Amino acid sequence: WLSVIDNVEFGLKMVGVEKEKRRKIAMHYLDMMDLGKFAKSYTYQLSGGMKQRVAISRALSMDPDILLMDEPFAALDSQTRELLLVELQLIWAKTRKTIIFVTHNISESICLGDKVVVFTKRPASVKKEIMIDYRRPRLSEDSNLFEYSRLVLDELKTEIIQTKRVEKKD
Repeated sequence: WLSVIDNVEFGLKMVGVEKEKRRKIAMHYLDMMDLGKFAKSYTYQLSGGMKQRVAISRALSMDPDILLMDEPFAALDSQTRELLLVELQLIWAKTRKTIIFVTHNISESICLGDKVVVFTKRPASVKKEIMIDYRRPRLSEDSNLFEYSRLVLDELKTEIIQTKRVEKKD
């Protein structure tokens, strides 16, 4: 029911930031996300990718030390996901915010992460931390990233094999 600009301003309004200042902050992040011209639109009028960019703008407007993103691209089509992968890397370069990105998509984790943390099955615990030492921005089709994908996949495969052995015993 709120316009895009009102959505981005909402958290700032809740903590008492004056209207003029919160409008300036909100527009800064909407412009960063290339959404400035949609400020007066309503979110139901936007595409899925644009809605995600509004959500990122809203989160960044609060100037958090850490930005937690839990499967933010899961509902997006593959083309939009690829565009947002690059866009999120550019945002990170501008803001230098720590971003914890939760995903089940190996390609997303390799493209976005400096460190990929692989977890065990239930109860989840850290199985392996894999450092991604490669230039940015990264593109998922970059063949130089395949070795990192292989490392993550190998860790996941051993976890799946171990789980199946336990299930057969039961």
